[in-house]
Amino acid sequence: MHEISEQSHSLISLNKVLDKAPDVLVQSAKLIQNKVTKTCRLFVMNDIQDNTLYFDLRKKLRDQQYEYNTEYITRQQLEKLSHIFQTSEAIEASESDKQNKILNIIKTAVDMGASDLHIEIGSFTRFLFRIDGSRVAMPQFEQSAEEGKLLVQSLYNSMCDERSAGTFSYQEPTQGKIREEYVKPFGLSTGRLASRPGSSGGVIVVIRLISRRRKSNTLQELGLQPEEEKVIRRALAKPAGVILSSGPTGHGKSTLSQAMAEIYAAENPGMNPISVEDPIESPIEGVFQTPLIITERHDSQKLGQAWAKAISNLMRLDPDAIYIGEVRDSTSGNGVIEAAQTGHIGITTIHTNHPIDILQRLRRWGVDQDLLTDATLITCLIGLRLVKKLCSCKLSYTKYRHTVDELFREVIEQYTETDGVFLINPAGCVNCNYTGIKGRTGVFEVIETDSKFMRLYENQGKFAAYDYWRKNKNGVTLTENAIRLINKGVIDPVITHKSICNLDRDDKFYEQD
Repeated sequence: MHEISEQSHSLISLNKVLDKAPDVLVQSAKLIQNKVTKTCRLFVMNDIQDNTLYFDLRKKLRDQQYEYNTEYITRQQLEKLSHIFQTSEAIEASESDKQNKILNIIKTAVDMGASDLHIEIGSFTRFLFRIDGSRVAMPQFEQSAEEGKLLVQSLYNSMCDERSAGTFSYQEPTQGKIREEYVKPFGLSTGRLASRPGSSGGVIVVIRLISRRRKSNTLQELGLQPEEEKVIRRALAKPAGVILSSGPTGHGKSTLSQAMAEIYAAENPGMNPISVEDPIESPIEGVFQTPLIITERHDSQKLGQAWAKAISNLMRLDPDAIYIGEVRDSTSGNGVIEAAQTGHIGITTIHTNHPIDILQRLRRWGVDQDLLTDATLITCLIGLRLVKKLCSCKLSYTKYRHTVDELFREVIEQYTETDGVFLINPAGCVNCNYTGIKGRTGVFEVIETDSKFMRLYENQGKFAAYDYWRKNKNGVTLTENAIRLINKGVIDPVITHKSICNLDRDDKFYEQD
């Protein structure tokens, strides 16, 4: 071993070979790699050569195609190796400590029901969890700016895949995905990381916590009403056609799409539904799931091209239905319409503020007008929002009316039945962790297209088509569904008016005509 040094050789962490190498193995074996030849030598103490952990290590080395020779050594010889590589081992131990710290914060976020973890580094590092739509500060995790930077660097550089840059940057935005092996114990499939530089060397990092669904969500559980569920099932039962869902980021479009894909698979045995997702979040029963393949995801143009390429590739795999995570430009928009033209069911999402505006977005992307207004190709337009549900500690509106700003009182009393209306209790209680909020539910607008709806849209515009849907098809708007929940005391009218949809939105909509 006299020829081994840190200048000519490197110590390979056994934690890179095994997911988490047991302490007994770490203390009894060293894997050393020649920096020039890249060949390895596995130094193992005599007393573990019959241990099953040692056999597991050898198998993993073979599986990962390491070229190595095994040498059995004494405890004294192993300690000499440790002394040679004590700097490397100290760095590894320090890295492990930082990983454990960030994993503890992620676990706490999951336990508290957070959807996102925010890390803001300025004069110091603060951590915030987004719980039921609101950011909540976590002062117990606060630390210095320098400590926070080391933590974020460890997270990005050693725990993430699909990185937009080789190492974490304080000058450029970065993106990555936390490897599943780190977050699987918390019920997550991954964490989507994005960062952006701030002023004076600061940075903001946001991690979207992607949960693995423990069970399939029914449409009713998501908040859809029976008639709306019927519309979706009718669309899924057609020979072909695209169902498009729209809404803000983080408001459940993917969850709804996954539920619809599972319904199709369950009700159409023998068919071949395939998905492209970014990322694959949760298992979809009966659907063959594939990830979006892209390396430069920070480039929006290339991201759009990747979706279009994925759709094109899917059509060569003999699918009966496709679930596309998102259409975001002309190429992917036209691609999903072409899939419907060739006899496929399509389920996808799109970014618009109102479901009736989905058609306008597709038209701007260059979808031909005759295809755009074909009700056999575009069968269903869905708008959705997630809204905070009130805890049982809520306050009666009639009793606490005086606490509401006059601006909101006017609209609440014009559009709701105030006897059943409740407000958030700002003090909360132990059941809601003193937030006044207990979970969220979906609010939907589900437009079933038909030939008359499309003719009106083409000849008289979206207002005429929308009016026909409401009056002749008994359509229930997003606002009407929100007001229904307000009247039942499920959601707060002020929060809803400010962050979900204005209570006078339907009236204002027609004023645009």
